[in-house]
Amino acid sequence: MNRMLLQAISTALVVAFVTTSARTIQEDPGGNEGDIRGIEQQRFEAMTKRDVHALDHLLSADLVYTHGTGWRQNKTEFLASIRSGEILYHSITSEGFKVNFYGSTAVVTGKVLIKANNKGQEMTVPLLYLEVFAKQDGRWQLVAWESTRQPSS
Repeated sequence: MNRMLLQAISTALVVAFVTTSARTIQEDPGGNEGDIRGIEQQRFEAMTKRDVHALDHLLSADLVYTHGTGWRQNKTEFLASIRSGEILYHSITSEGFKVNFYGSTAVVTGKVLIKANNKGQEMTVPLLYLEVFAKQDGRWQLVAWESTRQPSS
């Protein structure tokens, strides 16, 4: 129950941020949408290749990564789970990518199909996701990922 409450609170905070910041939305300041798309693809590729070095560069030190199961990790925990093979991503296919900019913050929504082995269990999971990127040290970095299982049609 506590995990569900935390997830609900974090989702509410993101929604509150997005709705209160709506007045400052920018369509695409300076061609950054292509940068965000590229970073997302680099991250997905690094996850499938278990390239922890590349991920370390793409992820913010403040990362909060919430899996579709509600499992929440910080950057250190997320990288350790990939390095150890606890999570093995076979493929990650994204669609429906949409990005909105709020100054030096980008909020991305989309759908993703993840094929992975999580703690020895093979799975294929369609997810809806929300990503938050922030421009830090002159580059875009992922600061938050939250996903939920896509409802079956």
